Amino acid sequence: MSQPFTRTARGRDKKAPTWRERRAALHFLPRLIALVWQSHRGYTAAMVALRLLRAFVPVAILWIGKLIIDFVVAARGSSPDFSPLWNLVALECAIVLVGEALTRTSALVESLLGDLFSNYTNVWLMEHAATLDLSYFENPVFYDQLERTRRQTTSRIGLLAQLLTMGQDMLTLVSLGAALFVYSPWLLALLAVAVLPSFLGETHFASLEYSLFFRRTPERRQLDYLRYIGASDDTAKEVQLFGLAPWLVGRYRTLSERFYQENKRLSIAKGILSTALSIIGTLGYYGAYVISSCAPCKAASRLAR
Repeated sequence: MSQPFTRTARGRDKKAPTWRERRAALHFLPRLIALVWQSHRGYTAAMVALRLLRAFVPVAILWIGKLIIDFVVAARGSSPDFSPLWNLVALECAIVLVGEALTRTSALVESLLGDLFSNYTNVWLMEHAATLDLSYFENPVFYDQLERTRRQTTSRIGLLAQLLTMGQDMLTLVSLGAALFVYSPWLLALLAVAVLPSFLGETHFASLEYSLFFRRTPERRQLDYLRYIGASDDTAKEVQLFGLAPWLVGRYRTLSERFYQENKRLSIAKGILSTALSIIGTLGYYGAYVISSCAPCKAASRLAR
């Protein structure tokens, strides 16, 4: 049978990490990047390159949109040649299509890299576990760490993808912010109002989700153990002989319902706050749109006078 479950104080009392602990966790990032690089160098390089290219697509689209608006404003009251306008529209469509292709290709590369990384780390974990003394597997604290490692091997590439997404967004914001600061400092302020609350909210809830995952590890092993002995040919005789099925089912239902309620509360809170922050971001976006749209019109009015 698998390792008997034991609820540890460490797993039970783990709270959401502080900002200092979050910064300390970044020290493990180079090791993670090295592991991903070792799993497949080509896919890793392609993932980074695609993210860099995608970072400049929104800025390019906004710049072409500005040129289109400028052309339309300048063409008021005259009969200009619209060929440059159609060229700009075609260019913007091409950039949008390229951006979509980059997004799909990036998702494909990251999916393939995720599978390879999972295989690589699982093999490494099995090889390392084979070198350990049997006494380690009788230690509940070690077994909790081993269980977390098993479950997180498939999600670490997702963590790297999220970090790259943050880097991609940051690069987009820096390039966009530089252009906005030259055009109108108010737009840069609106950009900060639209982005920072959402970033802080997502960071906060990501920390809470990991804390919940960390705290559940002993109980998660209980669920695996209960599921195993309740539906296994190795234990079927004992379960039927001693009438253990009702207790096993009841215990499993209690734990799974507790996990569901915790997930439900966290998901609802995240959904409500994310919606509120999304509304703030949307208002900031359209506020910036109004300012950028009114500026050419005011300039044209002054010229007309």
